[in-house]
Amino acid sequence: MRNEKGDSELVADALKHRLSPMDAFFLYTEQENMPMHVGCICVFEGRLPFVRFKKSLESRLHMVPRYRQRMVPSPLGLGHPTWEDDPSFDIENHVFEVSLDSPATEDDLRAFAEDEFARPMDRTKPLWEIYIIRGMKHRITGMFCKVHHCMIDGIAGISLMSILFDTTPDTPKFRRQPYKPAPLPGQASRLYDALWESAIESLDHWSRFQRDLSEYSNGSDPKHVLHAVREFAATMAGFLSPIKRLPFNKAFGGKRKIAWREFSFAEARAIRNVCGGTFNDVVLAVLTGAVRRYAAHHGITPKHRDFRILVPVNLRREEERGDLGNRVTFLPVQVPLVIEDPVERLHAIHDITQNLKKEKVPEAVALMFSALQGTAAPVQSAVLSGATTATGQTFLSMLSQVPPLHMICTNVPGPQIPLYAVGKRLKNYYALVPVALEMGVTCAVTTYDQRMAVTFTADTDAAPDLDLLLAFFDEAFTALRIRADVEEKIYVELHRKQAAATKSPAKKRRARARKTKSKRKTASRD
Repeated sequence: MRNEKGDSELVADALKHRLSPMDAFFLYTEQENMPMHVGCICVFEGRLPFVRFKKSLESRLHMVPRYRQRMVPSPLGLGHPTWEDDPSFDIENHVFEVSLDSPATEDDLRAFAEDEFARPMDRTKPLWEIYIIRGMKHRITGMFCKVHHCMIDGIAGISLMSILFDTTPDTPKFRRQPYKPAPLPGQASRLYDALWESAIESLDHWSRFQRDLSEYSNGSDPKHVLHAVREFAATMAGFLSPIKRLPFNKAFGGKRKIAWREFSFAEARAIRNVCGGTFNDVVLAVLTGAVRRYAAHHGITPKHRDFRILVPVNLRREEERGDLGNRVTFLPVQVPLVIEDPVERLHAIHDITQNLKKEKVPEAVALMFSALQGTAAPVQSAVLSGATTATGQTFLSMLSQVPPLHMICTNVPGPQIPLYAVGKRLKNYYALVPVALEMGVTCAVTTYDQRMAVTFTADTDAAPDLDLLLAFFDEAFTALRIRADVEEKIYVELHRKQAAATKSPAKKRRARARKTKSKRKTASRD
């Protein structure tokens, strides 16, 4: 057992290896037709060298040790699983080269990603995979990545990009660190840790909950706390109330469909500047306009209908920016579909989000999850993993029958400069978010290198016509831009100037040498 340290040291050391309740939630809710991993599709200029990429990645894995650890369940389910060094880790089990029938198109890349994104990952290995995809037209290389949601959220994914990719075409060399995995703890040690940590973590959890509740109520005055509890209960009652389903709120078949499109980030920012609100308000206004059209196409009139969107909100403090795992709360935004005017809809959404923030709803949602996660780990595991109720139904099946939300929409800001992998420029990337609990479509918005990419992921049974929803999003974006009197702003490729400005000394010397050689040839001809 790990008893050579003091008890406090033991708990502190072990707890950082144990899944948090939020991380474990994504593990417990996973089902065969509902894999709970996130992902992305990347497109690179030129032919990305596979062996060099794999070696470069392997030389950096010591910076993210979680990617060489696998999930180990606790004995008898007495605690959440732990992350332990994988003694048989081999990068060959995680990085693959795939050749599509050449010349492969964007549709072929999408089809490959759809098949892979629908496939659950092997839990006996570290929960991540990368595929380098060959055979693409126009001398480009595709990449598909997936990481289990229990390891990472959107902000952590962006932090990971800063480790996997470079800001210049020159690939920095890292010395490959020897991998010396710690031995897997024995059954007795894991049982001891689970029991001990469960007791300590339970006390610590409720202490944090009391502190967070006090902060939520703006003080420790009992009257303020009681008022905060009532406000919290009222907010959550509305948040968890059943919804009227939209066409994509259906049972899942297991297959996935993906649709993406790029938009002008400059236009979105200009709309925000003209109309007010935040960039996220602009996104939600366009999404609501698209769903309004999609619902009407399926015979649903917008009158007396709302669109309830779950918007993840980052909880990371500045000192936690590099941390993995999930540190999020949620903002439940409920928008009337009856609003037809795009700018009026944007103003309404801004008012809604501002009021939610003023009423501290994100903090209330965080408290709700904190309260739910305060139950013992075996109870959480049993409830979310499929234990049946007295009626013979599982908790998840009951929640699916009355889903409290229509869709999840996440906005993940990325770097606004070009990134490179082993010298090849990342042209664009599209984030993928899992569908769950009969919310048959998810929307992910990413911003990178002055572009805004919108990706819809759907279960094919829930939204077989996903491309239509994306087309409606395109129309809604254009309608909002025109209504806001914002001119078209074509993306200006600044990366060539930036690349020239950030050339390495060696590349600058070679460029000068080529220029001098050219001048000599010209002079000799003269």
